[in-house]
Amino acid sequence: MSKAEQVLVLDPPMELHFKGPFQEVTTSHLKLTNPTDRQIGFKVKTTAPKTYCVRPNGGIIQPKKTVSVAVMLQPFDPENDDRSRDKFMVQSMYVPEGDVDSDTMWHDVPSEGLMNSKLKCIFDISTDTNQVTVTADVVDQPKATEVKVIPVKAKPAEPMDPWNEQHSHNIYEEYKKLKAELNELKTENSSLKEEGLRSRVAQDTRIRATSAKPSEPESLSQNASKPLASNYLVLIAVLVLLLGIYIGKTIL
Repeated sequence: MSKAEQVLVLDPPMELHFKGPFQEVTTSHLKLTNPTDRQIGFKVKTTAPKTYCVRPNGGIIQPKKTVSVAVMLQPFDPENDDRSRDKFMVQSMYVPEGDVDSDTMWHDVPSEGLMNSKLKCIFDISTDTNQVTVTADVVDQPKATEVKVIPVKAKPAEPMDPWNEQHSHNIYEEYKKLKAELNELKTENSSLKEEGLRSRVAQDTRIRATSAKPSEPESLSQNASKPLASNYLVLIAVLVLLLGIYIGKTIL
């Protein structure tokens, strides 16, 4: 004969869920409801009795009443201890009429009078960490102020005075001429010095040869040419210097 269908209403009906972490005792609750008008006896069995504690693990449920069963899982290490095969079974029976002993009534009931419901164990390993919600204070952004930009007209460059430009050009040309003349005088002065040196050497030679003094007019002419050339050279140099200073100030 087939076994009788379970009359108790189980909540949950097929699975017992245990939520980690499993370093401490984890409890899952099972509700058993008797929808009939008769008393129903029940037992809660497991394949791993050393791992679970069940309170209450058996008893009698009165008609239309519900019993809450606490299934306590002992601490274990999910990585090293596989508990995926653990199962529970809720076994029930109708309680006979009259006075009965709750301990011996299970021995007298035939096997076809027992109603069984199996539940799998599901282990929810929590991976969530404590989440901290950080709320940033919203700071009002400063309002941008409109800046009016007033266009500034660029002033045209002032035209150069043509007279001043021509005047500066004339002075520069005169400066170039004086500088060229100064260079020519320097060259001439150098020639005169060399000529004078040669004249002295020739005169010294004649003096040694004849032991006679040179005539006075020749000596005077030679001596007179030296200061005239030197004075004119100094004058030209001073003019060039003054013109250079004047041109520098005019350009700046």
